[in-house]
Amino acid sequence: MTYSSVERLLTADPALSLRPLQVAQLTRGWAVDVTAADLDMLAASVDAPRRLSAKRGCLGATGANVELARMLEERPEDFGAVGQIVLGAETVEVQPGPRLFADTLFVTGLECIDGLQRLRVIADLRDRLPREHLRRAVIRLEIRCGAERDRARHAYDVEDRYRNGSTAQDRLIRCPNIRRLMAGDWEKGDFDPRRGATAGPHGSRFSMAEVTSALACLSDDPLPTAAHLAATPEGQEALWSDRTSAVYRSVFHGRMSPVGVMRAVEAWRTARSALAAMPRKSRQGHGHLIEYAPDLICWKACRWLPLMSLHTDTRSAFAWDRAIERDLPARTVRAAESLVAHYRALHPEHGRPGSSYKSEAPRFGLWRELADCAG
Repeated sequence: MTYSSVERLLTADPALSLRPLQVAQLTRGWAVDVTAADLDMLAASVDAPRRLSAKRGCLGATGANVELARMLEERPEDFGAVGQIVLGAETVEVQPGPRLFADTLFVTGLECIDGLQRLRVIADLRDRLPREHLRRAVIRLEIRCGAERDRARHAYDVEDRYRNGSTAQDRLIRCPNIRRLMAGDWEKGDFDPRRGATAGPHGSRFSMAEVTSALACLSDDPLPTAAHLAATPEGQEALWSDRTSAVYRSVFHGRMSPVGVMRAVEAWRTARSALAAMPRKSRQGHGHLIEYAPDLICWKACRWLPLMSLHTDTRSAFAWDRAIERDLPARTVRAAESLVAHYRALHPEHGRPGSSYKSEAPRFGLWRELADCAG
């Protein structure tokens, strides 16, 4: 039996009728530009995942879905710029409209291969956002039929195997202060936030983790907030991920320079080496602070340096090289001894049964308590 397009649309389950902004037939299917307003009902029903044969159901308020919803509300023009929706179909028919570029697309036997969460975000916001707002979100649909539908389904079922997810460190490249630093004079070296820095006549290599910890420990912030975050991989990810935060700007600011980064790393390495050379007996009891919170001590040991001039050029009146090489090791040892003594006085209960230096010493609350102790 032969069906007209309209009859087929009425009998198919599910089906879709679209007035796309752009439509093109490609080798592997169709590419269609539509607005969020055209898709607002596609995943609105509770049984939408089943009807659309989606790989997963609606995941609710996951972190990604919350961010997608925020983007659609605040920046609808960006909503379709960070991913496409892939649909499968039994048939796709194009019927020319009365005006140029006013074609109607009839899609039958619809399947959602990828993008159900985006569709559900649109559906959830359809009553809160005006249709004119939803029309500002232009989305690319890929529609696959026949063998290409099966190929796409199989590929997207295992897509995570082939996807290199971006990290907060990857996205540092978008920071204008980082980009200015990359363009600086690294003495025949270079700097990239993904690979770190190479600088100096001997081509010394600094990882981005080292650069971050060093700049955090030599931040002029009166609290060791950045140093505490930079002390762990998880904390560094958190620091890198929010470029608008005050703690981020205290580390990666517009005054950064290659010479300042090199000074900071040399100071941080020198202080850490001084701690490593301290006798084993100094690490007993509350001396576990040296092992479990070394960057607190490094931060404290560097407070006497003229931190506001860290990134000035080599004509600085302060003898940075001499201070780091000759003075900082002894100051680091004194800072460690002072902080351990204050730690013992403030928290004599730590280390007793039921308490652990390993869990207590890295806590930010303790770092704040010890931040004002005499060096």
